[in-house]
Amino acid sequence: MPDLGETKETQARAPESGPERGLSRRRAMTVSAAVAGAGLAAVPVAAEAGTGGGAVSLGKTGSTTVEFRGRVLQSGGTGQSFTSFGYLIRASHAKRADLFRGTPLSEATALLTAYATGVLQARTVDMAVHSLDIVGTMTVYQRKQPGATFSDPSSFRQGTPVARYNMTLQDVLTVFATDTGLPTLTGDMLQTAAHALAGSLAGQTFGKNGTRLRFFATGIGQRIDPAPHAQLEIAGNWSIE
Repeated sequence: MPDLGETKETQARAPESGPERGLSRRRAMTVSAAVAGAGLAAVPVAAEAGTGGGAVSLGKTGSTTVEFRGRVLQSGGTGQSFTSFGYLIRASHAKRADLFRGTPLSEATALLTAYATGVLQARTVDMAVHSLDIVGTMTVYQRKQPGATFSDPSSFRQGTPVARYNMTLQDVLTVFATDTGLPTLTGDMLQTAAHALAGSLAGQTFGKNGTRLRFFATGIGQRIDPAPHAQLEIAGNWSIE
């Protein structure tokens, strides 16, 4: 989660502490997700084709099994809180028709969405490069009908929860212009809940409890006030460890 604050080297626990100007990497969290909120790395062609019966989002060690797009919002008195929300573009053992209903492919037609929250644990700032450590959780939802919108983060929490993850992320933000930066988020995901899917994915689960994955996302961030509060647009992927 990037934070678009400016260059004081600080560290914080639980609530994050906000820099004065520039971009703060905290926004990148989320997500969960946010998460949310996020184009991503490509899932193998075989995964997109879907094989039926396999657990959605699982695959061989080292393989990319999920791609997503999303947004991240940085908030709180010192910019210490992150909310992320977005939708899945591709997933192993699922077909495009399982993930979207209608066109174009967007949050408005997505059937699998994600919502994440996180808190800053530490921050270091050195000139134009900021580094943030963030911990949080993310939940994946299956919707009966599409209809999520980035103008309403809560819309990404509608539907049935089908998976939950603990997340530990590092956000490296490169500030290249006033209040604007490029976040790169990497980290670990641990699946803590896996539930049955419905509809065209009936008979399959989303992942498997105890699965460990790697998270990657990048995009662009804009600081919207000095708190710092920021907004990120991100895309990324998960891969199996």
